[in-house]
Amino acid sequence: MKHIQAKYEDGVLTLSMTRAEKKNALTQEMYLTLALALEDAGQDDSVRVVVLRGTPTVFSSGNDIQDFADDGSGKEKLASVRFMKAVTSLQKPMVAAVCGYAVGIGATVLLHCDYVVASEDARIRFPFVDLGLCPEFGSTLLLPALVGQQKASEWMLLGSFVLAGEAQKAGLANRVLPNDMVFEEAESIARALAKKPPAALAATRQLLKAASRELVEARIQKERDIFQTLRSTEDAQSIFNSFLSRAR
Repeated sequence: MKHIQAKYEDGVLTLSMTRAEKKNALTQEMYLTLALALEDAGQDDSVRVVVLRGTPTVFSSGNDIQDFADDGSGKEKLASVRFMKAVTSLQKPMVAAVCGYAVGIGATVLLHCDYVVASEDARIRFPFVDLGLCPEFGSTLLLPALVGQQKASEWMLLGSFVLAGEAQKAGLANRVLPNDMVFEEAESIARALAKKPPAALAATRQLLKAASRELVEARIQKERDIFQTLRSTEDAQSIFNSFLSRAR
C-alpha cells in the first residue's frame, strides 16, 4: 500500500507512514495495512522488534477527519479498532521514531510503545476535546499513570502542544535528538532489542504490562463507546465540517 511501507532487516520490522501530503493522517486503509503487518509480525519468529515511524517532517496528525464526519454504521468493524487490538496484542517490543507532529492517535499510540525517540521539533497533542470527542486507545488510563493526573489533565483538557523536552521530562519520550538522528537512533535501539534472548524479552515485557492489560482493554472499550456517541453530536459534526471546509 502506497501510504504504508514495510522494511525488514536483522529481526527488525520497520513500518513507515508515508502520506506526507496529508501529514500522515490515518485512513481506514492505512489502519488495516498496519494492523495486518502487526498481526503477521506477531506470528513471525524472525521478527523480534517493530519500529513505527512517519516521515522526517511528521509522525502522524491522527485520524483522517473525513472518517469522523462520515456515518459511523458498522463501527465495530472499523480498521482503526483492529489496529488498536493489533498493537495491544503484540508480544514484541515496539519502538516509535517521532519527527514533527504526533497528534491524536499519533500521540496515544506512543503510550503503547516500549521506547520513544523524538526529534527536537516534535510536537505532541491530544486534541480530542477540541474536536468534540473524548480520548481513545486507553489513553485516559495510561497517560495519568505515566505523567501524573495533573499533567495528563492539562494535556488532554487544554489540548495544547507538548514540546519534545517536556514530553521527555514527563516520561512520554525516552530520547530527544536532532531531527536527522531520530530514525537512526530508533533503528539502533530496535537492533539492540532484537539481539536479546527472545523468550526473556517477551516474558519481561509481558510482566511489565500484566498489571494494566485487562484495565487497558476495558478502558479502550469504554472510551470507544463514549467516542462514538460524541462523534455523532451536533457539536462534533460542526467542528469536523468546519475543519474539512478549511482544508479544501
